[in-house]
Amino acid sequence: MSTERTGGNCLRITLVVYTLLFWTSGLSLIFLGLWMLFDPKRNYILDLVDFSEDDPLLTFAAYIALVSGCCTLLIGFVGCCGAVKRMRFFLALFIISLVLLFLADIAIGTLALVYRDKFSNNDAMEVYLKNLTYNRYSRDKWVLPLMDTIQFYHECCGGQSATDYQNSFWYVTNSLRGTRSFVPPSCCKQAQSGRAWAPKPIDPMCITYRYTSTAFRTAVNFEGCHEKLQAWFNEQIWIFVGVGFGFALLMMIGMIITLLLCSRIRYYTTIRNEEY
Repeated sequence: MSTERTGGNCLRITLVVYTLLFWTSGLSLIFLGLWMLFDPKRNYILDLVDFSEDDPLLTFAAYIALVSGCCTLLIGFVGCCGAVKRMRFFLALFIISLVLLFLADIAIGTLALVYRDKFSNNDAMEVYLKNLTYNRYSRDKWVLPLMDTIQFYHECCGGQSATDYQNSFWYVTNSLRGTRSFVPPSCCKQAQSGRAWAPKPIDPMCITYRYTSTAFRTAVNFEGCHEKLQAWFNEQIWIFVGVGFGFALLMMIGMIITLLLCSRIRYYTTIRNEEY
């Protein structure tokens, strides 16, 4: 006696092709998560949390993308086996997994939108950066590398302008030490060998020029960071939104294909008489 499974040949092929796209989406999610967490040009944005620094929603979205991508690779194998073997158990497990991934993808897109609203509906980004520049630069250890990275990559200085450093905690501290510095080296125009963690200004004297001098305007990126950072920030957020909701749609398509295949599968039991 043997059991044979038939039916849904076209849907089976369609689901196998879908699993290939499914694996591609998983690799894309892994890339997105690692890209945001480890790319020095982007991971600093994860530190721009709520004003109390206790609400790292975008960081959470990056980790969700990474975990979801890893799970997708395994789940895709289950769906492929279920399609090839026409096994309803594997297909049912695949559908349940797609539902969970659908919710995870929706969470990625939603968290990105919520995080965007924290800085785009008002002047929150400008106020936040100005506060970091004036009150917390060199006072809090995490603020100095964060602001240096922002100022280096976006070729800007301070929140509104370079004069945000005037009479700031950093400026006063340097003055008390007998050091005349008007802006940090990361505010200066950089040589090609410069890095965010090791700035190399084209003009080594740029930090000593007074705010109103012509030399200061020539050697320093005078423009504030909030507008540039806001525009760049929105671009990164829309990447998360597009990936999250786009892949959620892909999960829905997979659920529909799998449900149709399950409904078309037929089981037949064959009894064979053997003569001895």
